[in-house]
Amino acid sequence: MSPVEIISYCAACFRGTRFDSGSPPGEVVCAKCGDRRAVTMTESISDKNVVDRCVLCGCGHLYIEKDFNGYIGFGIIVAAIVGSGIFWARNVYVAVSVLGVAALVDLVFWIFSRERTVCYRCVATYRRSALNPAHDRYELGTAGRFADDYDEQRGLHQK
Repeated sequence: MSPVEIISYCAACFRGTRFDSGSPPGEVVCAKCGDRRAVTMTESISDKNVVDRCVLCGCGHLYIEKDFNGYIGFGIIVAAIVGSGIFWARNVYVAVSVLGVAALVDLVFWIFSRERTVCYRCVATYRRSALNPAHDRYELGTAGRFADDYDEQRGLHQK
């Protein structure tokens, strides 16, 4: 069982710092601004690779999402639009087929992407963890409970 890869995003400058649950540091130090955050590993993560709460902020509100690189998806769509535009003047059927093939390629990438767990409060990301059945997909209502706090904290750092 491989350790969980954890990405901590700095509260001050939003730079990501990676570490593994196999050898977690006592605290995460941002390489850009030097901000420090304590790391408190749980037994569930250490023993079973199941994320039950955030190791950085202690929040138990987590969601799962596809670990799909948005740049790849965007690149596929842009290539499809350009290719379709080139073929549009020659053959409409080929142009539409290019869009259909691009949609299928995008779907295949999405289907084979792994799941990752994300914290609603601090947006820490957990990769290569076993799925916790207590966590659902992203819910806007739950995220809204943390959005006011996020905007308030971000406003403090931008003054």
